[in-house]
Amino acid sequence: MNDICRSILIGSVLGDGHLTKITTRNLTSSLYVKYSQRYHEYILWLYDSLGDINPGKLGCRKNGQYQFNTRKSLVLGEYRRLFYPEGIKIIPPNIKELLTDPLSLAVWYMDDGTLDFRENYHFNSHFATYNFTFQECKLLVDTLKENFGMKSTVTKCTMRGKVYPRLYVWSESMNTFLDYIDPYVSQLSCMSHKIVNPSI
Repeated sequence: MNDICRSILIGSVLGDGHLTKITTRNLTSSLYVKYSQRYHEYILWLYDSLGDINPGKLGCRKNGQYQFNTRKSLVLGEYRRLFYPEGIKIIPPNIKELLTDPLSLAVWYMDDGTLDFRENYHFNSHFATYNFTFQECKLLVDTLKENFGMKSTVTKCTMRGKVYPRLYVWSESMNTFLDYIDPYVSQLSCMSHKIVNPSI
């Protein structure tokens, strides 16, 4: 697997990507992604960028969602064991060694990030980390600080009576954050709502 595919894989698994259950016979897994029609441009970019891990046919469901699976491989099986040790996706303890490339950060943000920008008033982003634990999100906070020099915090988000963790990027780190991800996110017009270059 080349470096670009590895970086995209890390970002995708942190976000909406899914590594399939390991086959019992040869311990392989595949990456599965799906997105709505709105993000057709994005899934085409992923499809083209992941050529080294052999994405299969890009399909479209009746509901308008686009999807593809990569070919199963031992390497992806290793990542499946890392991110799904008990069958449920987690943040692995060595995430600082994995999340090091701005490309991974950009893919994760394009999957699960939201921009909150109100001119002359508010400038933040957050990641919908609802499927992870508060402790796992703290690992992500530490990783962003150590690897990217970004300040963030874990906040509480209540939905349908349940409390979930959400990763919140501080305003003072937003310019740094956007500098990292802009080269990738700005390529895709369908992601234009997730970045801005304000003068604040």
